[in-house]
Amino acid sequence: MGRGCLAGPMVVAAVILNPDHINETIGKGVSFGNGVSFRNNDVSLQNFKYYNRIKDSKKLSPNIRTILSEFIKNNAISYSIEIIENTKIDEWGISKSTQIGFFNVINKLKKKPDHILTDSFKIAILPEYRQTNITRGDSLSISIAAASIVAKVYRDNLMVKLHNSNGKYALYGFDKHKGYGTRQHLAALLEHGPADIHRKSFKPVRSCLTTPRN
Repeated sequence: MGRGCLAGPMVVAAVILNPDHINETIGKGVSFGNGVSFRNNDVSLQNFKYYNRIKDSKKLSPNIRTILSEFIKNNAISYSIEIIENTKIDEWGISKSTQIGFFNVINKLKKKPDHILTDSFKIAILPEYRQTNITRGDSLSISIAAASIVAKVYRDNLMVKLHNSNGKYALYGFDKHKGYGTRQHLAALLEHGPADIHRKSFKPVRSCLTTPRN
């Protein structure tokens, strides 16, 4: 998450969901419409309520993402998070950084998966038979969607903390755009120049390094 951002780290997450939970809950075919309720001690229906909402993180509200992220982490067989700092992205480049992120996040899992699903990207160090690369995977795979939710919530929270931790960071509005190249962010870059958490190798940031400011 944050691969194309102009500032802050890239965050990669891996999640191994519990297949028994998914099969048990989705197999019920329950629809939660108006007037439908469930008992608090009915674990299967509770699980269905959450698993049924796991989808592309970009299509969820921040509040729902946060709730789902906690559910995923609490119910997954294993999950891990890897952070690639902006300085490493500048040093390695985004492609190598992505590959290192994949490698490290898989190695951090307490349970090692036999097969890995990715959102489009191929993991260079793994043989092809051990991975499936799915275009728009976060819309088509619940496992990929779960990982994207965990990564986005973690990174968004981190960018808000950075925004609040430093007076200079607050000038850029990281709490709003989370480091993406919005109009507000680009305007702040032109006015104030890059901060130390900006990715100096990215063109919009690099061009501001030599831009005169009053």
